[in-house]
Amino acid sequence: MEKLADEMEEDIRTVLNRLPENDDSIEEIDSLMLVSLLEPIAENAKFYKIILGSRRTPIFTERLLKMLSEMIALRVDKTGSDSLHTRSGVPKDIAIWYGSSALIGTIVAWIKNDMPYTLLFLAKHFTMMSRK
Repeated sequence: MEKLADEMEEDIRTVLNRLPENDDSIEEIDSLMLVSLLEPIAENAKFYKIILGSRRTPIFTERLLKMLSEMIALRVDKTGSDSLHTRSGVPKDIAIWYGSSALIGTIVAWIKNDMPYTLLFLAKHFTMMSRK
């Protein structure tokens, strides 16, 4: 299980590390990051449906949650004082916990429901909701 979790983490990190550094809007970057995150999950949907959807194997869920938290922390750091959590006085760690939990919950529900939406559609709407 540890080896499979390592491979899952490596696959997702490889995809995320290929994202270009650019000056696009934060919303475009968030959407692109989310699509990049969802691609390997969609490509291995049967595997993820078992480990995240039906059995919730802790090692995989914890690793994915850690990666999502890191991804969200980078976004929060990148937006700085312009971020919603900073303007509203929400501590950074609470914003990260909330964002990563909402994202993993959305991914699990998407997988359990046989991915009824495309990667782009899901990423766009999740990004829109996270701006509210």
